[in-house]
Amino acid sequence: MALFDQTRFLERVNQDGEFQIAARYLNGALKLFFGEESLLLTFRDGRLASLVPGVMFDSAEVTIRGPVASWQEFLKPVPRPFFHDMFAAIVSCEFEWFGSSETFFAYYGAYRRMFQLMRECAA
Repeated sequence: MALFDQTRFLERVNQDGEFQIAARYLNGALKLFFGEESLLLTFRDGRLASLVPGVMFDSAEVTIRGPVASWQEFLKPVPRPFFHDMFAAIVSCEFEWFGSSETFFAYYGAYRRMFQLMRECAA
């Protein structure tokens, strides 16, 4: 199940000036779970290097997990309250995150912009 156009998303992220500034030293991986399906996002030198679906074992610094219905709401052009931002969605208990708090908060601006672009690429 593709909740967003992944090819377009990869292009948009790497062409986005706001993301480039916020992610300029980002190296590592972010794993997203859409229900039971996963997507590993790998970053190199502040660029989104790859999107790999279905990776079970990895060394992602940060993992974000949420039910498919919550992702669908989060990716709407105008989501309902608490789905407008990933941190708000985590605080409202719709999503959970785990991993390196240093990475999560140091690059939250980059992740936030990335999620805005993901919303724009949603199917």
